[in-house]
Amino acid sequence: MQTSVGPIHVFNVTRALRACMVLVVLVAAIGSPAASASSEAEAVVRLSPLGTIAEQSRTMIRAGIRDGLAATGQVDPLVAETIAGFGASAFDSRRIQARLVRDLEADLAGTELQAVNDWYESDLGQRLSRAESDAALPAAWESMSSEAAALRKQYDGSHRHELYNRYDQALDASERAVETAMAVQLQLAEALAALSAGDTTQSVQAQVRANRPMIEQQIGEQVYLAYLYTYQSFSDRELEQYLAFLESPAGQAFTESASRSIHAAVMEPVSAVGTQLVRLLGPGGE
Repeated sequence: MQTSVGPIHVFNVTRALRACMVLVVLVAAIGSPAASASSEAEAVVRLSPLGTIAEQSRTMIRAGIRDGLAATGQVDPLVAETIAGFGASAFDSRRIQARLVRDLEADLAGTELQAVNDWYESDLGQRLSRAESDAALPAAWESMSSEAAALRKQYDGSHRHELYNRYDQALDASERAVETAMAVQLQLAEALAALSAGDTTQSVQAQVRANRPMIEQQIGEQVYLAYLYTYQSFSDRELEQYLAFLESPAGQAFTESASRSIHAAVMEPVSAVGTQLVRLLGPGGE
């Protein structure tokens, strides 16, 4: 039965997974200098607006889970709110930061961490960090949606549009977000099957995999829109400087390490939500 998958698929892409995408796209967003960190990795993480981004993502994930479950018409609103709160509470920014520090220390050489730190201590690095932090706020996503047509009209066919391919490749933003979307939905396959007497975990997983082209298209559009919106106050020359950093060995090592850490942190609450859904909605559920 297809209807049990459709609404969950939509909410994953447009709400909960949009939060995941924010983290992936903004993983390199580092802020102003910090004092007396005990390690270079802690200094890099401390410079980042990751705490703010993580807290906003928790809010979006909660809303996405709640609204997505309610949209199925098969979950009581109170149960949906309870499950959403359970999943959001498992999304802990402190654990994300601890994981980032541990993985950065393991994955990057000291010279690479210093290069990342130096870049984001620059004036341009700080301004980019503020812009990326602002783009993670819920209000910004509403603005992106309302300004989408105007942004596309302004930049389609421009040099800014041409630079997007370099940006997406440097961050691997679209592909990372798609893989996260797929992982989330496959993780929830058992719970989605519990919402329908006609589905099994395997049949839901097959439907999720069949939906990959649609997920790729939707997320690709969202990443491009986020790019246009976030960096609209920067010149092409400034954006080229940023891309040069992202494409550098230090920028690539940093993005790869931090993105992998965040992906793992995002999957933890998803697993908790799936378990709670099965317990509440599966055979013999409460």
